[in-house]
Amino acid sequence: MQSGHSRSYALALAPELKLLTADAGREIQAFEAIALALLTYTPKVSLADTHTLLLEVGSGLRLFGGLRTLLARVSATVAEFGYTARVACAPTAWGAWLLAQARANRQGRRWHVVKEDSLARVLDRLPVSLLPVAPTYRDAFAHLGCATLAELRQLPRAGVVRRFGSGILDLLAQAYGARPDPRESFRAPASFHAQLELPSRVDNADALLFAARRLIVQLAGWLSAHHAALSGYTLLLEHELASRHSPKTSSLKVAWAIPSRDAEHLIWLLREKLNQTVLAAPVIELKLVADQIAEYAGQSDTLFPMPESDGESIARLLERLSARLGPENVLQMSVQDDHRPERAMRAEAYQAQAFSRKKRSRALARPRTKADKTWLTDELRNAAGEGASPAGATDTKADAEAPAQAQAQATPRPFTSTDAEAATTSTRQHAHQQPQASPDLPDSILPSQPRPVWMLDKPVRLMMRDQRPIYRRPLKMLTRTERIEAGWWDGDLVERDYYVAAADRGHMFWVYRERMTGEWYLQGLFG
Repeated sequence: MQSGHSRSYALALAPELKLLTADAGREIQAFEAIALALLTYTPKVSLADTHTLLLEVGSGLRLFGGLRTLLARVSATVAEFGYTARVACAPTAWGAWLLAQARANRQGRRWHVVKEDSLARVLDRLPVSLLPVAPTYRDAFAHLGCATLAELRQLPRAGVVRRFGSGILDLLAQAYGARPDPRESFRAPASFHAQLELPSRVDNADALLFAARRLIVQLAGWLSAHHAALSGYTLLLEHELASRHSPKTSSLKVAWAIPSRDAEHLIWLLREKLNQTVLAAPVIELKLVADQIAEYAGQSDTLFPMPESDGESIARLLERLSARLGPENVLQMSVQDDHRPERAMRAEAYQAQAFSRKKRSRALARPRTKADKTWLTDELRNAAGEGASPAGATDTKADAEAPAQAQAQATPRPFTSTDAEAATTSTRQHAHQQPQASPDLPDSILPSQPRPVWMLDKPVRLMMRDQRPIYRRPLKMLTRTERIEAGWWDGDLVERDYYVAAADRGHMFWVYRERMTGEWYLQGLFG
């Protein structure tokens, strides 16, 4: 059976054949959806006759790994929509169009032409029936004995214009590259909104991924056309009203840390989301809404890896773990607005946007210098050399009487509106007598950070021997006093003097002494 046969002839050959009426409006929508998806490969996509799309890809061959790889990716993108692409290429738009028509009609043997020198030789072998005006002048071409484009080009120009008009000669000149061929490119809409009506009801969430791929591929093309990226989108599910209590619509929100426009990455995250979703009712339609759009900053290839690439790799890993295991099973540490060490950080469920904001805030912060790593040692060495008090202390108190000074002297840390009173905490330094601390600090290498990474869930009380705390072995103080007084606003007041201590084998600990009782506790261990 071939195209052009009558309806009765088709039914005689296949009595069970189902005939559908063509819907021009839906065909145009499907055609434009494919054009939107192909914007991923080039911004110059134009619509042509007989359901043909023209892509100018010469400038992106190196980006996509060569002509063969690019053509394969274009064919795969068209296949996502359930269509089969007949791909051809040529140095001119009309030349590529004619070769694509020849491949669709199985005429000719060569459909990929790269060099202009061989374009005329390949086009001359094509039949004139491939021209868009061929149905109108089919009999005239036959009477003239003109079967190929080469024979049509050999006819006198004046006679061709008198019989067929000048349009056919202009088309041939543009196809052979003798005349420019300006075209209006397809423009992506200002906002993205795509929907897809499913051919049948879907009861399983995993089966929705095949249909949702079409929407995500369109989204990737739209993002490329607008030079944008996405950090989250919402998939709306239109349900069949099978029961009175079933909802009409439901939504799936997918979010990640680093803005991306990679279609495969977006599809992977949706797959993991659908694996954990139970549909409330059968789905009959899908809608995709892009609601978290950001600017896209392209990355250049470098010989050596940059620190930013490591951060992105960690963020991608957290995204995959969160999507696979669930956000409640992937925890992240967040800084709290509190000086008390046991309340300064909190483990909470991983949130992609929160992780991305922290990453950007760290990037905007000033770079660390060598002076930052000394944190307290240089000041203590100088104070000891100038004959300062042997037990100079760093005192951290909550000062409610002077909020203006507190804001100016507060240690930089995140501020949250839930702890407005703690924002008035000030950091002051003054001398404080501590007989338990040795007046002569040992000449030892201190940890690179003033706080240990390993914090105990509950401080361990230490025994005393010869006025020195013991943790398996006697401990020696390496720093002077760091006093923390906070918590008066919530009834959990702490008054502690902290030290970095070490055992005789070089192990370092973070210990403190209760000011009121004089008892010693171990709260953290340095690596």
